[in-house]
Amino acid sequence: MDNRPIGIFDSGVGGVSVLKTLIKLMPNEEFIYLGDTEKVPYGTKSKEEIVRYSLDCANFLKSKNVKMTVVACNTASNNAGKELKENIENIRLVDLVKPILAIEFDEEEICHIGIIATEATISNAHFRASLEEPEGSGKVKLFKKAGPKFVELVENNEIHTEKADQIIEEYMEPLIRDEIDVLVLGCTHYQFLKKKIQAFAPDLHIVDPSEWAAHDTYKELKEREMLTDKKHNKNVKFYVSKPSPKFRELAASLLGFECDEPQIVNIH
Repeated sequence: MDNRPIGIFDSGVGGVSVLKTLIKLMPNEEFIYLGDTEKVPYGTKSKEEIVRYSLDCANFLKSKNVKMTVVACNTASNNAGKELKENIENIRLVDLVKPILAIEFDEEEICHIGIIATEATISNAHFRASLEEPEGSGKVKLFKKAGPKFVELVENNEIHTEKADQIIEEYMEPLIRDEIDVLVLGCTHYQFLKKKIQAFAPDLHIVDPSEWAAHDTYKELKEREMLTDKKHNKNVKFYVSKPSPKFRELAASLLGFECDEPQIVNIH
């Protein structure tokens, strides 16, 4: 057993989608969530900046003596994964490719898969190389789309607005024209928009890699006997690197319970 908390970080509030699944799987654990609201969004930053910001976040959580650090950010996982693994013990990244390979493909028809992610993820060389296996299988055809405005919608709490509907239409129509069968949400922020995207394209199968990351974290902690022996803990502490008036409201709306006001910390 290990009663230390589990650390989670994202560029903003998007990683709360991962936290939600973690709490469902491990309701007795204590969690520390860091939103780097000073540097959000990561998706428009250079690789060097993303690496630096990600290491700052991970080192902050390390200072809190966490037993596992969950990188609840696809952009950070794809652009800073190597550096994080080299410098931080017990780290879990969001894997975009694993959920794609797990899709059951029809032997007779090519599956059209749309991937919507941040600009930094779509243009990342490692990410593109990691897609060579599914693309080379002959069973799938991948269509990649950058969706930076989705992050802005979530961080500004504009999810349930006409503006959100217009942006969803803007991003999804080209993918629908490509006749995609599956949509992979390549950014943890996008889960906030999942229901609206599904309403726009009701026949589309949506894959959320953030849920995979949460399940993999639970599986690893269980196998290594690192789960807490406490009961009914459900303690979440929130930290942000810059004041964010909408953060608490957004976190509470997704988690379904009242959240404490995040503490502002200097991590850079």
